[in-house]
Amino acid sequence: MKINNYNKFLYLILSLSLFVDLYFNIDSAGSGGFIIDFNSTWPLVENPLAFKTDLDFKFPLHYYIAAIIYKIFNDKELFRFVYCVLALPIPYLFFLSLSIKFKKIDFNNLFLFSLVIFLLPSFRSAAVWPNTQITGIFFFLISLYYFLRWEDKKQFNIFNKEILLTIIFMSLTVYSRQLYAMIFFYFMIVFYQKLSKNIFFKTSLIVGLFSLPGIIFVIYLPKILKVTFEFKLYNSLLVNSSIISFYLIPFFLIIYFFKKKNLFKDIKLILPIIIFFVFICSLFFNYNYLLGGGYFLKLSKILFDNFYFFYITSIIGFYLIYLLSKEDKLNLILNLIILFSISAFIIFMKYFEPMYLLALFLLFKTELTNLFLKNKKNIYLYLSYFLLYLTSAIFNNYYLLSKNI
Repeated sequence: MKINNYNKFLYLILSLSLFVDLYFNIDSAGSGGFIIDFNSTWPLVENPLAFKTDLDFKFPLHYYIAAIIYKIFNDKELFRFVYCVLALPIPYLFFLSLSIKFKKIDFNNLFLFSLVIFLLPSFRSAAVWPNTQITGIFFFLISLYYFLRWEDKKQFNIFNKEILLTIIFMSLTVYSRQLYAMIFFYFMIVFYQKLSKNIFFKTSLIVGLFSLPGIIFVIYLPKILKVTFEFKLYNSLLVNSSIISFYLIPFFLIIYFFKKKNLFKDIKLILPIIIFFVFICSLFFNYNYLLGGGYFLKLSKILFDNFYFFYITSIIGFYLIYLLSKEDKLNLILNLIILFSISAFIIFMKYFEPMYLLALFLLFKTELTNLFLKNKKNIYLYLSYFLLYLTSAIFNNYYLLSKNI
């Protein structure tokens, strides 16, 4: 696996840019939320046993790990520096998983694409202001690595180390950031489909064993279950599809214009249904746009002072989700899990970032990702899109445009 010097140089520059954010105390996610979260939960880093209080309603693994690091260095700013360093291997872990799934693609293409992680505002903010996001992504990517190795080996009649390591690191992921429980559920569906009945039973027992600490924790702190779900699906489905469209639009546009793939074959049949569904949801839509909602929701209010542009992005999102889903029933299952699982009073971009990008290129079964990664031009265009996104997020952070809607 020989990575060229140009890619190594890009990795170095983007790594150093994280420390520029650290030095200037930048929250590139643009809302100041990561700074607030870091400061408000700092007592949990100083003393993880304080978790019995109402400081936070998440599983505490991140805070235990953070507490160990803090105890070693015993300085708040040095702790932030160390956590920033620990975030640097995350794009490389993404690259390792890509290299398993896309064996016929040039390694340098895959490495170049993996650098997109550095351009995601929520990743950068979570690295600079140590957050459950970084801990969760780190374990999630290791779990994905072993999951992909398990799929690649096709040893479905034995309980091998890849299954065990997938479960272990996915459990650590959920105990760091419980949002990823929905991906764990997807893994179990895949295990059920591919494993023999006997091996699936053994796998379920192991998963049950690793879930026991979580069950005990929920018994002692039931508020954990109250934060994650709200029944206003008309709000969450529109917001979720709009946010997902943000990541899929450049991907599909590049495929359409440079690979000449017909993306509109079923549009006359599907689009009217989607438009009608979005219209019905819009009649009840009452999401508080001042609290999250995604890039397009904020942009719709800033530019037009209404939700019409946002509704269009929801329509586009549902259509692009349909295009992915029709290729394989597992794609449909994963999309439905994501759409319906993220239903909360506040929905942030960081819930999908980089989770949906990782799912798109590592979990979805589609020929489009293979076509996309073959050409460096496609990758550069995608990276440029996210560089523009990052720039606009930093601009918003400085001028507080979304806070002054």
